[in-house]
Amino acid sequence: MNDAPIAGPLIANTRERARHPWPDGCHVQGGTAGVVFAAGGTYRTAFVEAFPAGTFLRGEGATVADAEDACWAKYQALAGCPHDQGFDRRDYVNGCGFCRRCGTWFSQEVTGFDPLPEYYAPSKRPSLMERAFLGDMEAAAEIITTVARADQLPERGEADG
Repeated sequence: MNDAPIAGPLIANTRERARHPWPDGCHVQGGTAGVVFAAGGTYRTAFVEAFPAGTFLRGEGATVADAEDACWAKYQALAGCPHDQGFDRRDYVNGCGFCRRCGTWFSQEVTGFDPLPEYYAPSKRPSLMERAFLGDMEAAAEIITTVARADQLPERGEADG
């Protein structure tokens, strides 16, 4: 028996064909050099993102195919979970939350959480992107400068040590 994945439609924004049978209506996109701003350091990576109903999944890897495999594994965890343990808000105040069983992030339509009042804010520092959207010009300049030199960033494996 041949275990090779069947080539599917193109993964949007790439030249790669999907290797997994994503459900109808699930948009799948990716790239070869995504820039990730992480607490442990900024890096570049191949990535695939999928948008099944009510959520967003992202996989990363050395290649788009590896990233799709990582994203598919998250989809399999999502698809196999009954989501019967409820949801946690974590730091979200907009009604989104995470399944307590599989850890998948879900939109407000799935969690049933009402957004919290504007004055309620977790005590975490806003991310670089949040600060840029709020008008912090230094944060915006850091993002633009970093993306402009993306080819000089370490790849994920290099950034991990």
